[in-house]
Amino acid sequence: MTIATNTFTTFAAKGIRENLANIIYNISPEETPFQSNIGKDSVQNTLYEWQTDALQAAATNAQLEGDDITSYEPVTATVRMQNYCQISRKTVVLSATEEVVNKAGRKSELALTTWATVQ
Repeated sequence: MTIATNTFTTFAAKGIRENLANIIYNISPEETPFQSNIGKDSVQNTLYEWQTDALQAAATNAQLEGDDITSYEPVTATVRMQNYCQISRKTVVLSATEEVVNKAGRKSELALTTWATVQ
């Protein structure tokens, strides 16, 4: 498609200010981005459902400014996903001395478990 003859476009204009976001994004904040970004949610049932969507593949789709639309792309529906909640437990027993000694990489053995008994 072509644009009308003598159409004044932004490519010919002078003095257009830059559009720079006033924020700096940290695109690699840690070593486990998937786990950090999946988030948490409260559930009220053992079956939890959510929807997913995906970006379309990159394509050569640059358009002329002022061009007319002659066709439309189909819309893809979201996908409904589900998972069942599960109660997990890890039971351990450790000595009281083990809990108070100076450990490398952690403050407590109990911090790694949900249920524990100190003897």
